[in-house]
Amino acid sequence: MPLPGRPGVTTVLWDLDGTLVGLRQRTFGVLMPLVAAAAFRDVLPPHRFLPMLRATLDQVRRNDGELTNHDLLVRLLAERAAVSVPEADRRFRALAATGLPRLRRCFRPVPAARVLVELLAERGVRQVVATNPLWPHSTVVDRLRWGGIDPAVFSHICSGESMRRAKPRVEYYGELLELLGVTGEQCVMVGNDPVKDPPATALGIPVYLLHGGTDNALVTSGDWHGLTDWLGLPEDSCFSS
Repeated sequence: MPLPGRPGVTTVLWDLDGTLVGLRQRTFGVLMPLVAAAAFRDVLPPHRFLPMLRATLDQVRRNDGELTNHDLLVRLLAERAAVSVPEADRRFRALAATGLPRLRRCFRPVPAARVLVELLAERGVRQVVATNPLWPHSTVVDRLRWGGIDPAVFSHICSGESMRRAKPRVEYYGELLELLGVTGEQCVMVGNDPVKDPPATALGIPVYLLHGGTDNALVTSGDWHGLTDWLGLPEDSCFSS
């Protein structure tokens, strides 16, 4: 179903961290590398693992091959930690399954996001989680649940296993449009990052940036109340105040 106030727009692309789900970015940024290092500490000491991980993630963000982001990540980890690819995959999935949940307090619900997602679902609007696809699908689902949002309402959830490109590259949005079978004019993108989200406009995708600013004239900035109007939804049906 198209958005009521935007004829022709059938799909809402949602960023995850900082948009659908709140994130204590500074705390997470400090603790997450330490948790990751613990998953490999018996084969690589933390003082060697942490710079290696940063370099590996940077290379995955620049992925321009045919491997998915996840497959490229575990191959690089295997090579640099001197373990087999299956062993690197096992360790990374264990990190996602048991390590990341230790940082659950870094994530918090965003009530306005939950209300708006539910309203769009009731109206039959297609919704997609357009997160930066570095983590496994199961981890993205966990974060949605920690934010009080039902993963089942989304027709597609980007993850390291499903994508071969990453934000902020325009190619990420091109790959997503192809995967979804839609054009940029049939989508809108809602996010909060002035670097990673605005590149979608290069493919004709209107972007709404929450609580941020950008010099891109094709990006609209504002709060959650402004977003309801931008989507063409009656605000009274979304928020009580």
